[in-house]
Amino acid sequence: MLKLFHLRFEILKDVIVRDFSLELKTGEIKTLFGPSGCGKTTVLRLISGLEKPQSGEIHNMFRKTGFLFQENRLLNNLSAVENIAIFMAQADYAQIYEAAAKIGLSKSDLNKYPTELSGGMAKRVAFLRLLLSGCDLALLDEPFVGLDRDLRDILSTILIEKVQQKQLACLLVTHDRFEAARLSHEIIRLSPKEMEIGQVIKLEEELDKRNSQFEEKIVSEQFNETIYYE
Repeated sequence: MLKLFHLRFEILKDVIVRDFSLELKTGEIKTLFGPSGCGKTTVLRLISGLEKPQSGEIHNMFRKTGFLFQENRLLNNLSAVENIAIFMAQADYAQIYEAAAKIGLSKSDLNKYPTELSGGMAKRVAFLRLLLSGCDLALLDEPFVGLDRDLRDILSTILIEKVQQKQLACLLVTHDRFEAARLSHEIIRLSPKEMEIGQVIKLEEELDKRNSQFEEKIVSEQFNETIYYE
């Protein structure tokens, strides 16, 4: 389980996160949904240890935390398959190639270096690196930006399978209302500043039972006003 208690973070007296609390357990996806600059990515960085809060507590009881950044952050001196393998407890190239085929990446694609990959291919490599790293907590910062709808659906399905098998918990940051409706057990809607929670939307429908009609229903019911941060 992950528990955040009254986190506060500021830079040069500019408050980014004022008083934010959250709980997340295995088998859950919770989504931080709010305008750019409200502190969503900062919270992920605090959880990962890349930043330290001025006050509050972070209790991360998960065994291993993975962070999928907005940027792909692949190592240019390693091939795509090597970028994935170095994060595995024991490199298993057969497993990598098998998993990659499910998201449209061939063996020849994985033998390329990051500078030879398209943006969408690099995004998929970074996603696969996270899933095969063995993490049981995934911090996902706009993970599907730049991918077409079909690829988003494929990656979402793989993510959902891991979550429903109780192998993973996810804290997701997204600006996409439909993505939030598709993937979330709980959507935390945030105000423009300081991670102030405006609304918590709980979705009971099983993740693997959701479809486009469900997404449209949730969006029309919960996001029917003008969303000022799209």
